Amino acid sequence: VDGAGEGSGGVTPYRVTGGGGVRVRGAGRTEAVGIRGSGGVDVAHRRANETVVTRGDTGLVARDTRRAYVEGYTLDVECSRLGWARYDLAESTRWVEYTALGQQLALLNRTNVYWNGTETVDGTQVAVVTARPTEQQLEAARDLPTGGGVTQGGANVRNATVRALIDAETGRIREVRRELHVGAGEATAVATVTYRFADYDAPTNVTRPGFEESGAEWETGCPDA
Repeated sequence: VDGAGEGSGGVTPYRVTGGGGVRVRGAGRTEAVGIRGSGGVDVAHRRANETVVTRGDTGLVARDTRRAYVEGYTLDVECSRLGWARYDLAESTRWVEYTALGQQLALLNRTNVYWNGTETVDGTQVAVVTARPTEQQLEAARDLPTGGGVTQGGANVRNATVRALIDAETGRIREVRRELHVGAGEATAVATVTYRFADYDAPTNVTRPGFEESGAEWETGCPDA
């Protein structure tokens, strides 16, 4: 993990894609949501954008596509139902920890990490490490002002696993997979998401989406946060 931090230290731009889902069981029914996303990060100019698309057979999803944009210590994000909001990010947090790669490294640095040997992925040897963070460690690595959290409504994390693939030559993270088991009474949920990092140091055009198209700005933050 120290090597991954050093390997990522000089990175300026990169791309990230992700996919996963949430499956909830309780009260005699099961609901599922699929999630996929993509984005770009320009560390040198402190800009990042992200688009997340959700699909599923559940009423939990109000808006299929949500976008977010960070420039410096300002975050613009689409609200889940209508409109968008702007948030000020805490400057006491290192800027990179507001990015996808920075959040993965922050989490791995907050918990015990275990070596699980090496694998070959697309012809490249990668080191495999795993971690089992607590709910508090997951929250600490999610330093965003948009409300909500890892769990809500009295639920708690019963088990969490993080698996990272790190390029053995460059020390850069190629993939991180998170799996969370959450429960509240008899209801349970399993959430999985895989982040893939690529195009390190390749030219990346990071621009602000047209949030105004999604409705008016909520000056006090998203009402559903």
